[in-house]
Amino acid sequence: MNAYSSEYLSTRLTIYANRLIDFEQLVNFIELDLERVIVEVEALTDHYYHIDGMQADKIENQLSKRAMDDFLVLIRPFAGRERRFFYFAIRWFELANLKVLIRGKFSGTDSLKIEEEFVDVGEFADLPVKKLLETDDPYEMLRLLETTPYASIVRQARRMYEEHGQDLFLLDATIDRGFFIDLSQRARFLQHQDTEHVSRVMGDLLDRFNLLWLLRYRFSYGLSAAKSFYLLTKTGNRLNSTELMRLARMDSIDEVIAALPDPYRKLLENIHVISDMEAVMEYYSLSLAARALNRGSNLVSRSFAYIVMREAEVRYLQALIKGKQLGFDAGLIKQAVGAPS
Repeated sequence: MNAYSSEYLSTRLTIYANRLIDFEQLVNFIELDLERVIVEVEALTDHYYHIDGMQADKIENQLSKRAMDDFLVLIRPFAGRERRFFYFAIRWFELANLKVLIRGKFSGTDSLKIEEEFVDVGEFADLPVKKLLETDDPYEMLRLLETTPYASIVRQARRMYEEHGQDLFLLDATIDRGFFIDLSQRARFLQHQDTEHVSRVMGDLLDRFNLLWLLRYRFSYGLSAAKSFYLLTKTGNRLNSTELMRLARMDSIDEVIAALPDPYRKLLENIHVISDMEAVMEYYSLSLAARALNRGSNLVSRSFAYIVMREAEVRYLQALIKGKQLGFDAGLIKQAVGAPS
């Protein structure tokens, strides 16, 4: 990347960072009506959305499409291995469609209903949606999915489904785990200093996922220590493989929390509900991503941090808007979007 491209990208990242909505503001939106939420989002982001008959799916797709448009601009200065890494990272958004598709097909949901749940990922789409929706049964769909870039992720999800049935948490966690393992492998092909900086941002993210997956597997599902450890990515920053195996052998949530390295122990020591732990860990990991975006010097890791933060923002707003459109009360919306209770 030449000096001009680097300067352009740094400026663009600063502009995008200033448009992100912080977590406290997002939580405050829960108390507002939908029209006011959209007005506030537009004022903070300088993005404009059209409400058509209060159809939440239309607004959700606008949020997703705007993010994809910004990502196309963001990754334009990159080429080769960096560009390939970012294209794969942005597939994180399409994982939502993959999850909807697998759940819908295995539950016998009508194809039109499944399609209504999809979000628009524009030029980053890799799923042959029309062909997948036309498949006659779930296993034909899985065979077709195994010809896509998501083949390894789908095989893992299929094994989890066959072992545990259509449990949404286990299915989602398996898909996310497969994605992050593949993404971590692709990060290794970046230039050395880029790999080092990106791995720090990704490691904070994976500490969050690994810890919460571990707590769910061991204490919500009663899986063995070995099985729970196997279902983790084992590539975090503070929670490495040895640490995760040690934690997996513990017999209670309180014991796990007490044994965590700081700052995780201090963050979670007075929290006793896993869903609240998830909210705290997500907020903390996003604060670290914000630091990498706003204070870092490496453009690859700053760009990746922005994608991480934008994904969280879009996901939160999509869940909030859907809750508002369906008439849920504030407490239920808080639970749906993962805000602390």
